[in-house]
Amino acid sequence: MVAAQVPSAPPAGSAVADAPAVPAGTTPSVPAGTGLDLLRFHADDNPIDTETDRWLKDGLAAALPDLRMPALFEARPDLFRSTEHLVVCTRADGRPVAALGASWASTAAAERVLHIGIQFVDRDLRGGSAFSSSWLALLTQVVATAEFPRINVLRTYNPVAYCAMRAYGQLPGAVLYPDPRRDQRDARLGELASRVAAAVAPDAPFDRRSGRISGIGVPTDLYRARPTCDDPAVNDYFRRHTRPGDRILCMVHIRSSETATAILDGFNRRLAAADRSRGSGDPFTSTSVTSVI
Repeated sequence: MVAAQVPSAPPAGSAVADAPAVPAGTTPSVPAGTGLDLLRFHADDNPIDTETDRWLKDGLAAALPDLRMPALFEARPDLFRSTEHLVVCTRADGRPVAALGASWASTAAAERVLHIGIQFVDRDLRGGSAFSSSWLALLTQVVATAEFPRINVLRTYNPVAYCAMRAYGQLPGAVLYPDPRRDQRDARLGELASRVAAAVAPDAPFDRRSGRISGIGVPTDLYRARPTCDDPAVNDYFRRHTRPGDRILCMVHIRSSETATAILDGFNRRLAAADRSRGSGDPFTSTSVTSVI
């Protein structure tokens, strides 16, 4: 693989200047098997300042050349600073190589929804455990400040992001939306999806049968090529129901406390497995996870 370019050095006085120093107030750790540091940010308690925001954007633009990241940041300048919970993975030299972010939303029926709005991984690290370690850190932070999210949702053009959600949406006590393999539709789940779509994409056209939210992706040419996963049926579903600029609403509704515990335990097991043998074919560390946007 081509090594990711080294972004410009963190700005003097920023939260990550003089790498590998970390921002005051964060809780750094070294996830098992990754060799990466984790930086945790919260919109209220430990927000990202302007210089750190620029450092993160420059670093991720260099780490993900297969996406039009500068155009994304121009269209959505507050992407990181408006996110409630944000986890950033950095190398020992301070370069940012992955980011995962989520914010709480509420439906018109007062249902709490965790909206995963950010997920980027350096193309040279896809297939490693950066994904699992970031997810575990994010969920731990979310649970510490609120509760385990029973409704988890993302809007994506990327079939791999859907498959990552599916990996735990098929656990007993959880339900996945949409599910291309099921002919029968769950009317109550579809109604929930409609309420969630209205919460995370207000006023956007939503097709409840397919999960498509039309025209919300900016820039429309963010992906230089249509992303694909290892499941032909999922690839076909995305091809049939989306065009550039569209997104599929992917949702997991967790209906039991035992399932929530199983999900956290699963991430811990995957990190331990990655420490023993990096790059396993685990669905939570799938090789192509690029972006959920």
